Amino acid sequence: MKLLPLFIFWCLWFLNFSTRAVFSPFLPLIEDSLSISHGAAGGLFTSLSIGYGLNLLIVGRFASIWGYKRTVVFGFMGTGLVLFGFQWAESYIAFHILFFLLGFVTGSYLPSILPIITETYDYRHWGKAIGFHDSAASFSIFSIPLLVAFGLHYLSWRNILLFFGIVSLLLPIYFWKISVEPKKELSVQKGKVFLLFRRKTVWIIGFLWIFAAGSCLGLYSILPLFLVKERGIDFHFANNLFGISRVGGVFISILIGFLIDRYGYRKMLVLGIITTGLSTIGLSLASTLPMIVTALILQATLSLAFFPIGLSTISKLTPLSERAMATGVIVSIGMIFGVGFVPFLLGVIADHLNFEVGILGLGILTSFSSLMVRFLRDE
Repeated sequence: MKLLPLFIFWCLWFLNFSTRAVFSPFLPLIEDSLSISHGAAGGLFTSLSIGYGLNLLIVGRFASIWGYKRTVVFGFMGTGLVLFGFQWAESYIAFHILFFLLGFVTGSYLPSILPIITETYDYRHWGKAIGFHDSAASFSIFSIPLLVAFGLHYLSWRNILLFFGIVSLLLPIYFWKISVEPKKELSVQKGKVFLLFRRKTVWIIGFLWIFAAGSCLGLYSILPLFLVKERGIDFHFANNLFGISRVGGVFISILIGFLIDRYGYRKMLVLGIITTGLSTIGLSLASTLPMIVTALILQATLSLAFFPIGLSTISKLTPLSERAMATGVIVSIGMIFGVGFVPFLLGVIADHLNFEVGILGLGILTSFSSLMVRFLRDE
């Protein structure tokens, strides 16, 4: 396996993911500065996810026409510009607009990079390559809260976003030099988006993605609020705890890549979704600090296992001509309903009851969603 391209892909995914994940540890500060409720704060991620999901659909359909490499680069250029815009945002409406735009421009990456990875590496290495690539998201989830906790001692949150914006404009230069464009005759999208919606495979994986994304990324968005506002943990300690608890996710994504190649996607899908649900239930019931720490580590580690499994499943069940489009459709379903509405719903439930009830319900539903894997068939 060629390591340099994979490392650059890893760095791009880390940056793409971090430009969205960085707002989770910022959320208590944003909530206080704008004087908004938990539900309103969680609603910002709804705008981000709608923008992300919308562009996933667009890019999945047209990336092969525009060029996969060009689509990736333009997405990062847009990301840099949007992050610059946060330097002047002062109102809740402005935040909603910028969150939507940030979701839109970052949504171009995943459907474009997956065909590039599968073009760069042999079929027998896809699980390992995709697993290693996806570990960048796990590392982001682990490192961003720690970096934010450290950075806020010296910089404002706006300056931290400015730094991410500058890097977003520079890193794609290296990507352009070392990456390969999938062969034109193989990457032409022969299908139509509406035909994908007629496939049971797309609906099943999309359904699973909703609960997996909601339990991982959706829950991630409001966890600092849960720890600070409901469990009474100090803000800086909560961010440090939040980040350290995610270190296991870095290794689980790489391990999952090897397990997929050995045991197949079906068994790993069931295992990934069940462990995500059960660990989420455990997190909701944790009350003392030792229990909270243990539950955070388990939930953060196990909830990340699904995504390399899901991407490998998409790659194995779709031809290259439909891979970007299928990825865009499936991930957009998960992002809009899982990452978009779960933080909002959990925030609303917390305003009327508490976060514990919402997180418990999410864990139960996620566990039962694993029953859908039995209906998944090769098409």
